[in-house]
Amino acid sequence: MKKTALIAIIFSILAVFFAYTYFSNLESTYRTMAEPVSVVVANRRITQGAVITKEMLAEKKVPKEYVQPKAFAAINNLFTKEGTAVYISLNAVEAGEQIMSTKVSKTNAETGIVNIIPEGYKALAVNFDADSSNVITPGSRIDILSIIEYADTNNKMQESIFMIAQNILVLAVGNNYIGSVNKNDDNGRRGSVITLAVTVEEAQTIMLAADNGSLKYIIRPEGDNEIYNIKPLKISDVIKDISRTVPQQKSAFGNDKEIMKAVNQSQKEALEIINRYANSQK
Repeated sequence: MKKTALIAIIFSILAVFFAYTYFSNLESTYRTMAEPVSVVVANRRITQGAVITKEMLAEKKVPKEYVQPKAFAAINNLFTKEGTAVYISLNAVEAGEQIMSTKVSKTNAETGIVNIIPEGYKALAVNFDADSSNVITPGSRIDILSIIEYADTNNKMQESIFMIAQNILVLAVGNNYIGSVNKNDDNGRRGSVITLAVTVEEAQTIMLAADNGSLKYIIRPEGDNEIYNIKPLKISDVIKDISRTVPQQKSAFGNDKEIMKAVNQSQKEALEIINRYANSQK
């Protein structure tokens, strides 16, 4: 009987010891996880493709358990010893969000454009006219429109404008890409080729439209990320009775020649009508 009681006492002591050890370790773990540590957060919204400056950042104390993987611990870690900005944002960062190395990229003359393509996107070079390309900068967001001429179901030549892509990030303009020092080409211009971050589907649409018509773009204001439902617009919706019938085929060569003549005549008449309308409003 005494032996049984002794064994019970020993097991009781061991149980208390293990329970104490377990809870002590648990308390230590929670104390460690709750320990405040410093992380870098955005003190304002940082748009995708923006060069990250010190004015955009702040250091904040948060419990260690809430620190995101690969988050920067100090602002100085994002800059050179001289304080020069070397990182750009690969994705938009909201105010208060932690800055993580997976969402930024270091860029310089050696790294090139491949390091600034956002995850899930490809880079597509599109040839816009040089004059309009001079007003856009890397990091801008644009909507792309296509103007296409075609014969409708009534065998009438139509000219329509279509919205084919929206909220597209501009990675580069000519030789200038996000985060690089601005450079001009030999003519003092930045070049007409604009490199865009697009999905494969967007690339297909843009390339098909470029091959069958002309491309234009409009620049979005800062913070505008909305996708709009925009219907195609025909020139005949703006100015009536300007479409012409496509000539019937006489021969393969003659047909092509007559179609081009009809299209050119239609464009000339449309411009004359628009000019007369514009002059009447003065």
